[in-house]
Amino acid sequence: MNQIPLTATLALLAATAIHSTAAPTPSGQPFVSPVFGDHMVLQREKPNRIWGWSEPGKEIVVRFADHSAKTTVRADGSWGLLVQPPAAGGPYTLSVDGPQKREFQDVLVGDVWICSGQSNMELPMPRVRDAEQEIQAANHPQIRLFVVKNQVSYTPALTLDGTWSVCSPESVSGFSAVGYYFGRKLQQELQVPVGLVQAAVGGTPAETWTSEEALRPLHDFDATLDEIQRLRGKGGPQYGNFISHWYDEFDVGQKEKWAETVSDDDPWKPVNLPGGFKELGVPNTPAVCYFRKTIELPDPLPAGDARIELGVVERMDTTFINGRWIGASAWVENPRVYRISPDVLKPGRNVITLRVLKTKPDGGFKSDPGKLKLVLGDQTEIPLAGAWNGRVSVDARPPHPLPSGYENWPTMPSVLFNGMISPIAPLSISGAIWYQGEAQRGQSRPIPQTVADDDRRLAKGFQTIRFPVLHRQPSRFHATP
Repeated sequence: MNQIPLTATLALLAATAIHSTAAPTPSGQPFVSPVFGDHMVLQREKPNRIWGWSEPGKEIVVRFADHSAKTTVRADGSWGLLVQPPAAGGPYTLSVDGPQKREFQDVLVGDVWICSGQSNMELPMPRVRDAEQEIQAANHPQIRLFVVKNQVSYTPALTLDGTWSVCSPESVSGFSAVGYYFGRKLQQELQVPVGLVQAAVGGTPAETWTSEEALRPLHDFDATLDEIQRLRGKGGPQYGNFISHWYDEFDVGQKEKWAETVSDDDPWKPVNLPGGFKELGVPNTPAVCYFRKTIELPDPLPAGDARIELGVVERMDTTFINGRWIGASAWVENPRVYRISPDVLKPGRNVITLRVLKTKPDGGFKSDPGKLKLVLGDQTEIPLAGAWNGRVSVDARPPHPLPSGYENWPTMPSVLFNGMISPIAPLSISGAIWYQGEAQRGQSRPIPQTVADDDRRLAKGFQTIRFPVLHRQPSRFHATP
């Protein structure tokens, strides 16, 4: 397998600029990009690009302290300009005048850093050592935080959701711990404001954060990129993973709402769990099967949080109770434990439905029978192993197509680049920190730890064409010689 250059891997470096002629007509887009707001930090000692959308041909004027710049809205409705920043520090006011007027208060000038990667970057402050003490001490008015809301897209998105906040015990509680500690160290040493932009999603591989333009020359992702192109052409939901689209196309049970309806004449067969696939005629082949069980619960129900446990499942399960979606996972080695909302269970008759996709002859339920159970709020355990009813939804033995991937979280190449990086690409920044590795643990080579010198790609990325990238990769303790 070809190595993904970190220049491409970061996806921060191959973004499509906001003025790209390939962008769709931005009808209904905001006057100023949502990446700008009160309490933001803009980059010191570099021109900053400010951008948005308005009526074609109208004049836009941006004033930032004693600096100003103006431009004309393009024919596609987009506008963008460069404005010089004042001296590091602040607070300043930045105004945008045109057909509309926006004024941003408490703007600081300093260093802006992107914090991206998977779960190690996403891990929030409440999960660190001495979390309560660290969070209570996080009063740093010279540090500002911006969290890019998770968003997948099959084409480069223009806008995103997120807001700037002053670093405080309240705001830091939902922020990346790695990002916060990095920013705090920088601010203490440099004595300038620091803006941290978090764009991270757990469990995601590097190619998810990489542009299609950067992946195509590698040819390792041609098949999956072509499949995304096919799905994009069909329209419909953009899940960011392949398995959800596969269910939409082939899962009869989903189309007929087997998890939501129960009738006496359903053609379900008696089975025993764990197991069940042999009785349904698919013991050794890939298949999607639904399993249903009716249980009686006491009146009144015990107070407290209830949960359902299934043990380890190969390859993916989806759990419903009384027609309500409870949880789903394709993380094979992780025992399934799903919290049940208080309004789901009821006294008397309750119906549990499990959808299980297995891909291996020994797939399906992998744990001991005692691991299948419903746990009520008072910790009373109701065993679920034993008699169920089952039904085959997809007999996926060859030549039936299988999905390109089984994960039910964003794993498609380029979809997080499109959704979360492309909308912030025109920002002027100091650099990026990247924490990645576990999703690539099956690859024979590590992600490179130096940035390839590729000015052609960088020129299409951030307003800052060349910038440092600090990369952290977990140790290769599972590596083979």
